[in-house]
Amino acid sequence: MIRTAILGGGIGAEHLAAYRLLSDYEVAVICDLDLERASKVAGGIAVTDNMQAVLDDPSIDLIDICLPPHLHVAITCCALAAGKHVICEKPLAASLAEIDQIEAAAQGSGRDVFPVFQYRYGGGLERLRDLQKAGLTGAPIAASLETHWNRDAAYYAVPWRGTWEGEQ
Repeated sequence: MIRTAILGGGIGAEHLAAYRLLSDYEVAVICDLDLERASKVAGGIAVTDNMQAVLDDPSIDLIDICLPPHLHVAITCCALAAGKHVICEKPLAASLAEIDQIEAAAQGSGRDVFPVFQYRYGGGLERLRDLQKAGLTGAPIAASLETHWNRDAAYYAVPWRGTWEGEQ
């Protein structure tokens, strides 16, 4: 059983729903500064606003980071230093230098980092693999991804969303 802590009760609610479908994972705690939101999400799972206590808990194997993007690198490195494996929401980092920092922390801790990348098995990549297998593509040189979402005002009502400080 992989004992997991979810940091962040926003998108963390979706992660919890996914964990509930898996028999090898147990979500032990949800950590969020908004304890009321965490309690609504948790459905009986322990909640806390003390991230350091979660990182220090020797019974936790995996930290699932569902926090604002500007916190991803620092919290990932803290979780690795605490001896935890990490799942981290996207974007994992804002630069290659930050990726190097995470890689060094992972290597130093002997733990793994699993960035969220839910589209790796989508139809577009499946078609690309088919084209590659058929010999119809050359070596990849550059890639671009566009996501067309309609975000309403409620989405941006969260203080960190849509700001340079919060989204980088």
